[in-house]
Amino acid sequence: MRHCPGCQATIDTEPPPVVCPACGQDAPARGFPEDPLLGTTVDGRYRLEGRLGAGGMGVVYRARTRDGQLRAVKVLHGWLSQSEDMVRRFRREARAAARLHGPHAVRIEASGELPGGALFIAMELVEGESVSQRLRRAGWFEARDGLELLAQAATGLAEAHEAGLVHRDLKPDNLLLEPVEGSPGFRVRILDFGIVKHLDASLGTVGQTATGRVFGTPEFMSPEQARGAVDLDHRSDIFSLGVCAYLWWTGQLPFSGPNAQAIMIARLTEDALPMSEVRAGRRFPEALDALVARMLARDPAERWPSMEAVARAAREALAHLQTPAADVPQTRPVTPVAPPRRRSTPGRGVSGPNSTARRTLRVGLVVAAFLLAMWGVAWMLRPA
Repeated sequence: MRHCPGCQATIDTEPPPVVCPACGQDAPARGFPEDPLLGTTVDGRYRLEGRLGAGGMGVVYRARTRDGQLRAVKVLHGWLSQSEDMVRRFRREARAAARLHGPHAVRIEASGELPGGALFIAMELVEGESVSQRLRRAGWFEARDGLELLAQAATGLAEAHEAGLVHRDLKPDNLLLEPVEGSPGFRVRILDFGIVKHLDASLGTVGQTATGRVFGTPEFMSPEQARGAVDLDHRSDIFSLGVCAYLWWTGQLPFSGPNAQAIMIARLTEDALPMSEVRAGRRFPEALDALVARMLARDPAERWPSMEAVARAAREALAHLQTPAADVPQTRPVTPVAPPRRRSTPGRGVSGPNSTARRTLRVGLVVAAFLLAMWGVAWMLRPA
């Protein structure tokens, strides 16, 4: 099995393609390099069996413990391990995630350093698909599923905020949908606190990110995060979650541009269009449009005051939705279908003064024909 040197996507086709099918990056002449960590054992107890994914900070592996239990192991990219700042951030991820124990957190089991200097975190392996994978597969979420997703994600983030943590990198890749046994529903798990900012001064990490240093994913950043503000609080996560919700309901982002800089400028200077105006024929309940619009307010003071408030609003909107069958036209794009073409028939299917005159003429002709027929019968039966 090979992996793209750019996006780290798994490539299992033979012979290796000329370009990566996921990101389009040119492959080196020798093909895609094998991962030297696959098959090795981390910390004497986690054997790395395959890749689950990769991001800007590291690679996540599927691992198996000596007693056969499956785990996920995240290893910081080797070149990042040379940066003291990146190492501090990676270690903060382990400490931050270890403080979260709710149903929407991913529990940390161990962390440490590999012989070569790279750092790792071992955590529970959560089966399921990310929101981004679901969007690629299905296009968008129905109103009901999207509200359930929003309510659960907001509840999980409320726990993090209560613990003094701001995620700062919320995006569909970091929201995992875990199947619920015996139910068609799902449970949301929040991944990757790799660039989390601690609000709790007791951890000694407040202010580590200097003004002007921008971390995160441009498409999902809050305006204040795009400006490089150091005083980010929980309301930044509210904006980012609002961008995610906008995407999973409309199929497109509220802000766009030819590059990351243009995207960040757009959110600093423009308000997002209401979801109902994004595409003709796609409709949303007013409460849903208003909920997301408030999450996307450029001024943090105009957003929902907390993730708890977002979760409550989502639950209330969910309670007021109609049955799932009636819910479909509110979220699915309505594609106008032209009626079948019919041959043009004089006087048929047209309304207006001319059609009234034609109907009157037809009635007159019918009456005249009837009278003529009656006259003919009477003439035939006349006495000789």
